[in-house]
Amino acid sequence: MELPLDNPMPMPDPAPRPKQWLRAIGRWLIYRFIATFARDTLFWRLSVIGVWVVYMISLLLTVLGTPTGLGVAIDCLIAAFLGTVVMGTACSIIAFLFSMMYVPLPRFFAGSLLYTGFIVYVILYHADMGNYVSVVSSVIVAVAGAIAGIILAILLHPRIGGKSKLAFATVLVLAGVSSIAWPPANTPAEPALAPGEVLDVPIIEAGNPALAGSYPVRAFTYGSGVDRHRSEYGEAVGLITPSVDASAYITKWSRIREWFWGFDETALPVNGRMWMPEGEGPFPVVLIVHGNHLMEQFSDGGYAYLGELLASRGFVTVSVDENFLNYSVWGNIPNQDFKVRAWMLLKHLQQLANFNQLPGNPMSGKLDMNRVALMGHSRGGQAAPMAADWTRWFKSDQTLAGLEDIHVQAVVAIAPTDKQIDKTSARLKDIYYLTLQGAQDGDVNDFYGERQYIRTSFSNTAAGNERFKASLYIGEANHSRFNTDWGTMDDSLPGGLFLRHAGMMPADDQREVAKVYIAAFLETALHGKSDYEPLFEDYRTAGSWLPEATYFNQYEKGAFLPLATFDEDRDKTVQQDGSTAEVDGLQWSEEEAIDRQRHNRGTRGVVLKWNEGRGGSYTIELSESFRRRLSGASPETVLQFSMSDLERDLREKEQTIPPLDVQVDVTLQDGSSITQPLQAFMPVVEPVQSQFTIASWMEKRIKDGKYKESTEPVLQTYRLPLKVYDFGGQPTDASEITAITFRFQGGPGKVMLDNIGFDNLE
Repeated sequence: MELPLDNPMPMPDPAPRPKQWLRAIGRWLIYRFIATFARDTLFWRLSVIGVWVVYMISLLLTVLGTPTGLGVAIDCLIAAFLGTVVMGTACSIIAFLFSMMYVPLPRFFAGSLLYTGFIVYVILYHADMGNYVSVVSSVIVAVAGAIAGIILAILLHPRIGGKSKLAFATVLVLAGVSSIAWPPANTPAEPALAPGEVLDVPIIEAGNPALAGSYPVRAFTYGSGVDRHRSEYGEAVGLITPSVDASAYITKWSRIREWFWGFDETALPVNGRMWMPEGEGPFPVVLIVHGNHLMEQFSDGGYAYLGELLASRGFVTVSVDENFLNYSVWGNIPNQDFKVRAWMLLKHLQQLANFNQLPGNPMSGKLDMNRVALMGHSRGGQAAPMAADWTRWFKSDQTLAGLEDIHVQAVVAIAPTDKQIDKTSARLKDIYYLTLQGAQDGDVNDFYGERQYIRTSFSNTAAGNERFKASLYIGEANHSRFNTDWGTMDDSLPGGLFLRHAGMMPADDQREVAKVYIAAFLETALHGKSDYEPLFEDYRTAGSWLPEATYFNQYEKGAFLPLATFDEDRDKTVQQDGSTAEVDGLQWSEEEAIDRQRHNRGTRGVVLKWNEGRGGSYTIELSESFRRRLSGASPETVLQFSMSDLERDLREKEQTIPPLDVQVDVTLQDGSSITQPLQAFMPVVEPVQSQFTIASWMEKRIKDGKYKESTEPVLQTYRLPLKVYDFGGQPTDASEITAITFRFQGGPGKVMLDNIGFDNLE
């Protein structure tokens, strides 16, 4: 018999079926979707507009730095439309995810901040800004978007009264005015020069070379006649030129590049902008070639200021178009572009020589192909010496026939690169060389032109002795301002926004320096005018021609007689012709000269170091053999050497390194000696401190640490006339000199000396 149960256990419900689970999940998703925007009230929806504005500014700045070639307006319209659609979609998805997580925030607004920050991070990271800077910047932009949005919502919300809006707007205006008018931090004064009498520097009496000359100028172009983007090389071209086949060098030419230009590596155009003096001629020929820039933003028109000036002074000047070899975000860059840049210069020389011999064109008989100068900027600054030394790379190229009859006499390199091509570099022999570099160059931020300066030499002949090489390092100059088409920033957007502009010279002033030096150099090298040569010996001889700035210059003539160059061997005590060296109270060694990134420059010098308060001396005793080489030297003979301040190797946190205090002794055979302070001959300028980015904490974090070094050890040439060393009213006879001593006071200090010797011997 079964006993009844008072409280029978209920039977469990049958397990839910899969379809019921799916329906439940579906209902929940629908519910969460409906609730997605519930917290985004009118205030927060208005705030999204501010975030969108900040996002759109970031996006459009990026678009300006990544042109498609369709035009700025079309690029911006496409970016604005697609950017808005993608932002709206992405923010809705993020808001829905927040809704499923029950995040108690205005979800679409929060999603817009996350999306904007993420996009900014991706943009900056791919612009080589580094992870840290990209994260910090993305947070700053997102916060700025939030603030802008909230301000906009307050001003536009209909439920906020007019008086409240007016008061809020007044506070914003006052805050903005205060931030603009707030007095800047005091700029530390330049260190005072060491006391003592400074020798007067004779100012060059010839006219300012940056002023237009007497020749009327005719401007026209030559080129393919079928250019897709520029009428001056298309239907409006002055002279038609045949294309050239570079397929022997270029093997990678993208389809996008071919679509943009309408040709491939087998049909490169020979395009040039020409400025020609009107007159009988023949005139010297100057070719200028730009460097690497975005190919969609053309570069060859940026040297018109030089072309017009030089033509007015009697130089046929051509700005060479090599934009089709430049980088594109969409089409990358052709392989071997360095080599082909030089090769294209040679093709232009061939074409000009052909025009010169061809009757019935403006150039017929007007070009002096025995007086040619090649000039380049950035990668073009490397292409110019490569073209001058063309047999090193192109000796077997049968398409370059006739170059033996064209004589390059001078090379100018503006902020050049110096990359080894086929494991070798250009070496110039008996060719005038000039290089310019800015200390604030955020693109090519090492003084690579100095390497080519070192690799330029002269033969011991009458012609070689008269030629020279020179460099100018400009403390307040950057890279892009030498080209009027490149704007003022040394990086494309958005990366260029992170580069510092404070303390730089105005663009017009920077180009004025280029005009003075380049015109004076070419007048000397190609017109044979010696009046301007003192400018390269000492920049101060320019007087008021040059803008106020910090300058370092190097100079060496073919007739320079070296006493110590430190490149011959590794024995620091032995110099030229058995002369000997010794120190007193100094640490010394012969070392490689290094650049900003601490890479070898290609030369060696003697490094001298002394401790605080001790000082010391470095003496070279001249051998009898070397003194015989000084016999009969001119009374205008100068003692010449180069020195760089290596104070960066001593600098510690917050430690101040005192300015250099250097004296130079000359000792004669009879034992008499005279000491002169180096400051009396030329100011001993402290190294330029460069800050490349808008905030110092970024220097080591972006561009893979490219800007981590704030100073670059730059050599300065000092020329000490021996007639200043007055022994009893008689000028010093160079052959009577038995020793030269460099004395260093104070400290701590560290310098490099190089290229010690004599000039103006005849």
